[in-house]
Amino acid sequence: MKKIPLTLLSAVAVANNVMAEDHISVHYLNYQEYDDKVEAGDSVVSFEKSIGLDWTINLEAGYDTVSGASPAWGATTPPSGTDDAINRAQMTQKAQAKTDQVIRSGYDPHASGYKVQKVPLEDKRKSFSASATYRDEDRNEWTFGHNFSVEEDYKSIGINGKGLIYADSQKNRSYSLGIAALFDKTQAFQKYENYANSQKWENIFTGSVEAGLSQVFTPNLYAVFTVYAGYRSGYLSNHYQTVLREIDIDDNGQIGIDELFLAQDSRPDKRLSGGVNLQAFWSITDSLVVRPRYKWFQDDWGVMSHQLGGKLSWAVTDWLTLGPGYFWYTQGEADFYRDPYGSDKTFAATGYATSDLRLGNYTANSYELGASVNVSKGVKINLLGAYYEQSNGFEAQWWAIGATYAF
Repeated sequence: MKKIPLTLLSAVAVANNVMAEDHISVHYLNYQEYDDKVEAGDSVVSFEKSIGLDWTINLEAGYDTVSGASPAWGATTPPSGTDDAINRAQMTQKAQAKTDQVIRSGYDPHASGYKVQKVPLEDKRKSFSASATYRDEDRNEWTFGHNFSVEEDYKSIGINGKGLIYADSQKNRSYSLGIAALFDKTQAFQKYENYANSQKWENIFTGSVEAGLSQVFTPNLYAVFTVYAGYRSGYLSNHYQTVLREIDIDDNGQIGIDELFLAQDSRPDKRLSGGVNLQAFWSITDSLVVRPRYKWFQDDWGVMSHQLGGKLSWAVTDWLTLGPGYFWYTQGEADFYRDPYGSDKTFAATGYATSDLRLGNYTANSYELGASVNVSKGVKINLLGAYYEQSNGFEAQWWAIGATYAF
């Protein structure tokens, strides 16, 4: 179903610092959107083991559940009888004769009858990833990985690789280059055939490349500068979402209150994106580390975003480390986006169209507090609580709990 990036959320949820020693970790993340929307649970087990000094193996398995409701346009005026139902079907057929974007059901003869409603959803996902890192005689690192996940209506398989090369024997500067490819399939509704909507598997390809430069400035200051680019092709629309299209049924050059129709979310079948990411690690004292970050993103759909914020790592005692964090985010809308709650919320009969709030214009704030507790030698308990809000009214929270055992 691919409603939310659970794998990314689980990665954010791990509150402990990166561990160099062999370890096994078990974490659980609970994600919940306000207003009784999507709720998700993500269970992850990860394992890391070094083989000698030259090899490190990473394994991770996950099980996710998603339930709740996703917002989409829908009709609210029930048919008044058989004649009304037949008339609605005939109007839908006339609209479909003019554009293949109109869906079969859900026509409302009153423009004000369409409302954004909560559509129930439920899905499960199983995922697995593995990677191996090799260090050559100069201690440069070469990593190769593989991942896959399976849902009822979404399948993903991917490969990735990364090289890290030190510029000198002091290892104060390094260069990195990483590439990744995902070969996904989604079960999507098709454009109407004989006034019906069928489903079939559609392909999605995602490729990304990332080049980085890291530099140690002082014993207490370290920074990483990254340039990244991405390319996606295939079925990039969201067939779970709908839009409203104006269809001039009677060809009079005007749109009447009965000439608005539910249609499919429709996006370009290619997306090129890129940006920069700058992150620093500044050790103010032996117990306090500041990690500021700035990220810029832009794509050929018209979306541009900036993210600014950071996290702290504060060793309060020998057994307790706290990790508060804050990020501010701003985004410009896609060229083919209409706000479903705004005054201009309908689209022409043809052309790309989406009312997905994630492609809209908004600002956001996220707050989090993590903690790592050393309960015994080699055993840590990891905790995280976070809250996220957007200027368009969307709100969400998530928490995570887990344990890591180093051996």
